[in-house]
Amino acid sequence: MATHYAPIPQSILAKPTPLTPPSDKYTIEITEESPAFKVMSDLNLITPATTDENTGLKEANQQMIARGVRMLFVLDESQQVQGIITSNDLLGEKPLKYMQRFRCTTLDIMVKELMTPIGEIEILDYSDIERARVGDIISTLKSSGRHHALIGDYQDDGTLTICGTFSLSHISQMMNTQTTVANPPKPLVVAQKAPHH
Repeated sequence: MATHYAPIPQSILAKPTPLTPPSDKYTIEITEESPAFKVMSDLNLITPATTDENTGLKEANQQMIARGVRMLFVLDESQQVQGIITSNDLLGEKPLKYMQRFRCTTLDIMVKELMTPIGEIEILDYSDIERARVGDIISTLKSSGRHHALIGDYQDDGTLTICGTFSLSHISQMMNTQTTVANPPKPLVVAQKAPHH
């Protein structure tokens, strides 16, 4: 038997109306001294933004816009992460250099050609992240020259999974400040949790 849902009555908003200010109970002030996990995007709670390794650049950019993100995990046919692609990869110098090298157009380029592949991902110990502050994450991102960092976790069977991300733009938004990266990109930083014994 189908469940019946009734529409809720609505009224007209007849005059300019103020917004309810955030309650102190739910307002979280983020500073450089805050625990790092407070600015982490937990993949146990949100669906990660992904794309196929054979996706074109225009489609990948549209996927980022639709999800409101600046990074996509690049998956292969078996749904394993093969790398990441960022808005800087799509809109920066990489496409132009690729076209000059291979004499092609942007329509010929797939994300697997411009992504940061697994082989260039640098692993850090997750125990450092557990004790880290937001300022430490910002320093790590600046040192790496990147806007994103990943968090890895070993499952009981020893399998490594990516369980979270840090985003410099997200951190800046939560801190209500502007933080930039000036250094050229180095290998993507991944926080790794020690295997369970």
